[in-house]
Amino acid sequence: MFYELFYSELDLNFTSISIAWRYARTRNGSRFLNFITLFSIGGIMLGVCALIIVLSVMNGFENQLKSRILGAAPHIIIKGNTQPLNDLKAIDGVDGASPISRSQAMIQGDNELSAVMMQGIEPTIDLSINPVAKHMRYGDFSSLEAGKYRVLLGRTLARQLNVSVGDKVRIISAQRSVYTPFGRMPSQRNFTISGVFEMASQIDSSLAIVHISDAKRLLREPANDNNTIRLFLDNAFDDAKVAAKLSLAHVQSITTWRSEYGELFAAVKMEKNMMWLMLSLIIAVAAFNIISALVILVTEKQTDIAIFSTLGLARYQIALIFVVQGTVNGIIGTLIGCGAGLTLTYFLNDILRILKLNIVANPVDPLAGLPILVDTQQIVYLVIATVVVTLLSTLYPSFKAGRIDPAKALKHD
Repeated sequence: MFYELFYSELDLNFTSISIAWRYARTRNGSRFLNFITLFSIGGIMLGVCALIIVLSVMNGFENQLKSRILGAAPHIIIKGNTQPLNDLKAIDGVDGASPISRSQAMIQGDNELSAVMMQGIEPTIDLSINPVAKHMRYGDFSSLEAGKYRVLLGRTLARQLNVSVGDKVRIISAQRSVYTPFGRMPSQRNFTISGVFEMASQIDSSLAIVHISDAKRLLREPANDNNTIRLFLDNAFDDAKVAAKLSLAHVQSITTWRSEYGELFAAVKMEKNMMWLMLSLIIAVAAFNIISALVILVTEKQTDIAIFSTLGLARYQIALIFVVQGTVNGIIGTLIGCGAGLTLTYFLNDILRILKLNIVANPVDPLAGLPILVDTQQIVYLVIATVVVTLLSTLYPSFKAGRIDPAKALKHD
């Protein structure tokens, strides 16, 4: 008996779905209803397509910022460290660790003077993990040697100072001073430029890299004092997770890249969220159009609904007809929009070139076009959210259809 009732109920539900599919395919109703239905499908398609394109471009810009700015900036700085480097490297999420010395300084060329962040590094360790080593424009990253007083500059900084590889510059410490016969003077020394790097970010104008032993001599620090460690992370955005895993008993202080660049990336994230919100309004408007189309359809099909009721369809099964129809329209618009969005995203730079809209997003390679990064998880969430919004928009008109009284609907027929 139970199985008979179950299969009977299942058969009625399939009947509701088949009726909904028939209503979705037919275009014999009013032209206004057909227009609203097509407009709602087009609105959902346009919203999904625009969201995929815009978010993919913004993901690309965010990833580009992360690789350029956070590539040269220390992800985590540990001061007063007493742990071996191998123990730090073993922490999950850490790509590498190396000693570092950081100080504010002034760098002087023949005619120009500029403020920089001086980084003292151990090139033998940094060569395999420091992103700057992969972005050398001129010279060699491993040219830094203890006692040779060589320096690596960003390309923008080298242009400002009007210097090139082989020229000498004077680095003046902003944190250390020495006593001379002429009074107290900032600690300073001549360095030879042995390389120029290009990260295509503001780092190129504000960073000077020297050997750590040379930096310590300039700063009058003990040569064997290597208790300040720089951590390179697999993902710079995991800095909080990695910092939480560090043993506070072995460190004096922990600083992450967010202290210097946190506001920049927070602004990028807020801008991406605002774009998501604004473009989602397109989908919201399309969802309201689905409500309008279903309300008009319910009004037009009152006689049919009354006949379905007299034939034995329950109220929820009648409501299911319109839920299915509205959801099918939403799914069609979502799938078309998803396909169009991914296709346009893939060929976006080619389309911009055809339209002669030359957008230079990478000064190193002007022909590279816009940076694009398609986040599969983000698209899955977008599709699911759109279908859920569409489903919710069908509930009111479907509920209204289920409450139609057959006697009143057939009173004048």
